[in-house]
Amino acid sequence: MNKVKVCVIGAGNISNTRHIPSLVKCAHAEITGLISDEKKKLARTIKNHEFLRGAYQLLLDKTKDIYSQLNKCTWFIDEADAVVIGTPPAEHFALAKACLMLKKHVLVEKPMMMNIQECDEVIALAKQNKCVLNVMHSFQFSNGINNLYKRYSTGEFGKLKSILELQLTNRDRRLPIWYNELPLGLFYDEASHFFYGARRFGGELRIINAHASFNDKSDSTPHFLEVQLMAGDVPVQMYMNFNSPICEWGLLLICEKKIAIYDYFKDILIVLDNDNQHLAKDVLKTSLNFTAKFWAGFIKNGFKMVSHKLLYGHDSCIRKFIDAVQGEESCFELSAELGREVVIAMNEVVKRAEGEK
Repeated sequence: MNKVKVCVIGAGNISNTRHIPSLVKCAHAEITGLISDEKKKLARTIKNHEFLRGAYQLLLDKTKDIYSQLNKCTWFIDEADAVVIGTPPAEHFALAKACLMLKKHVLVEKPMMMNIQECDEVIALAKQNKCVLNVMHSFQFSNGINNLYKRYSTGEFGKLKSILELQLTNRDRRLPIWYNELPLGLFYDEASHFFYGARRFGGELRIINAHASFNDKSDSTPHFLEVQLMAGDVPVQMYMNFNSPICEWGLLLICEKKIAIYDYFKDILIVLDNDNQHLAKDVLKTSLNFTAKFWAGFIKNGFKMVSHKLLYGHDSCIRKFIDAVQGEESCFELSAELGREVVIAMNEVVKRAEGEK
């Protein structure tokens, strides 16, 4: 079977640390070109990945029509079957639309688009031109979430009673320079993970309430955001603090028999049993189990993190996308329909929270 020729659009951090390494791991994919709107980013990407020195390159002018520039690029028309888009969210629509118009298969980073109208237009265009349109909802395929879903599906945990999601973000960490231009700033860039995470274990998303407090009017990112929603018939609570001194993201499935705790950044899954009467011995047992499982996961994944081999499911997303391009059925977890559902939920939160600003 011939390899799928892929063009990487965007030469920033996510393209360099996730998309390109994941494409290299995929036996049925070949990177043929790089596209960016910054010459220095193209140069840096080539420096980081010497094997791309012979790849085609295109410097886009964002002030001009994207479709026209791509359509005039001979190598893009002839040497690209598909694209992986890793640009800021506000640029997703114009790039995805242009590529789909040129009948290129598209895998776009989260969040899929900025609003439902953009989602509907690219979905219709993909169907019209018989192209695969997938969204990089990567954490659904991280090692920890794969393990969690497998165990949850066996009935080991009992019935899912509720979901708790926690996000603590330190503004001192490396953040994209454009995040404050988005609705609710960092929320719109990062929250997709929490919405599709709840969707995976619960069901269709429905926002109940959203409350926010803000630092000041010039900062679009809230200080604190609380969201209540339903995922199917499962109640979900999200607590997001964007002024934290540390960064931690967590997903907790609170079930009849057990509680499952997933640590996003370290890709660690911890499952704890019912602590019965919460006596001293029960507390000690729970604490020892938590500590042992945390350190086992930390040691295992710490080496991967340091060596830049912890890809948080991006490699699985790339592989599944390439499989779909080659004719296999596209999975719902990467589908544009799920991407659309997440965008609708996020925009409902934005509407409610900005009303309080």
